[in-house]
Amino acid sequence: MNVRFHHIINQDSLHQLCDEIRQHRLVAFDTEFVAEDSYRPELCLLQVATTDGIFIVDPFTEIDLSSFWGLLVEPETSVVAHAGREETLFCYRSTRKLIPNLFDIQMAAAFLGHEYPASYATLVHRYTGVNLDKEETRSDWRKRPLSNQQLQYAAQDVKDLLRLHASMEQELDELKRLEWYREEIANWQSELQQFESSENWFRISGIQALSGNSLTVVRALWNWREQRAKERDLPARKILRDDLLIELARRGNSDERRMAMLRGMEHRHIKQLIPELAGVIEDSRNHPIPPWPKKARYGKGQPPAMLTQFLSAALAYICRTKKISTAVVATADDLRDFVKYRLEGGSSDLQPPSLVTGWRAEIIGKELDDLLQGRIGMVLDNLKSEMPIRFQRL
Repeated sequence: MNVRFHHIINQDSLHQLCDEIRQHRLVAFDTEFVAEDSYRPELCLLQVATTDGIFIVDPFTEIDLSSFWGLLVEPETSVVAHAGREETLFCYRSTRKLIPNLFDIQMAAAFLGHEYPASYATLVHRYTGVNLDKEETRSDWRKRPLSNQQLQYAAQDVKDLLRLHASMEQELDELKRLEWYREEIANWQSELQQFESSENWFRISGIQALSGNSLTVVRALWNWREQRAKERDLPARKILRDDLLIELARRGNSDERRMAMLRGMEHRHIKQLIPELAGVIEDSRNHPIPPWPKKARYGKGQPPAMLTQFLSAALAYICRTKKISTAVVATADDLRDFVKYRLEGGSSDLQPPSLVTGWRAEIIGKELDDLLQGRIGMVLDNLKSEMPIRFQRL
């Protein structure tokens, strides 16, 4: 069945849409973008749903979207999205502000016991019984004119967002998890803001093998690559691949002849950069070794692997019984931090790990502490069950 929508291709129509949003203060949105060929993802289409209808905005018509983004960051506006990382970043890059009242369907689903991450099509089918058409997933949204099939696909992506929002918000409220969700989405947006505004050289694949002066070099090369990518509007990997950047940093040698002998540097567009790369490496020697920007760890070394594996099984059991996604509660690193903090840390001058603060402590922290202290045990129950264990008080 076709979805009815309004196609917005001029500024006056966008102003009318913004007036409507300002009147009702509830809006859902999604985007279609292409990220493969530019420094930042290129926004190709903006889909909006309000209580009065669905609107498809074409940014390729030179529409200025700043008024729309500005509305999303106003405290009075409730904003709904699904897996809205890039949507949030589009808004943040325009306004330099976070969305104060963001309801992310994917995140909310995790707090209701659904798998995380859950696709939009999966959640729509679960709540409405409708199967969405996903044939246009790989469309090149930059090409014009867009076909009716593409526009229908885009409209479908926002058609049920407000309906899902109403159902999920009510469920969260009934389970008394609405505040938990709000706490988590605020932290998620803060981390996203930090990622957007920080140097992220320490996230490069393979950097764990580097130390000392190599970190100085890798940071300098990363900053150089980011600047070149921004100037040329290209993905950073198309300027210099991660593996080459890591290897140059590991060697730390600015000899152009030796750099040219590195496999992968023979390509013409990279070979011509060798003198510039040599200068960056040479200049990095004048800078101190950068600190590793990671969260506090608790005690030296790693806790016994068997202990964290035991708590991982306990985590799965608790999350299943309390109907919340394990993935949104804790990672393997979170469990290791928790164990180290309890066994070797706990000092007031250390920042507590996530599992002993906020909603995570409320839903899981006490039971993990009881397990560590031997107050409860984990025993095998029904071996044919998907969850064949249970807790038993000792």
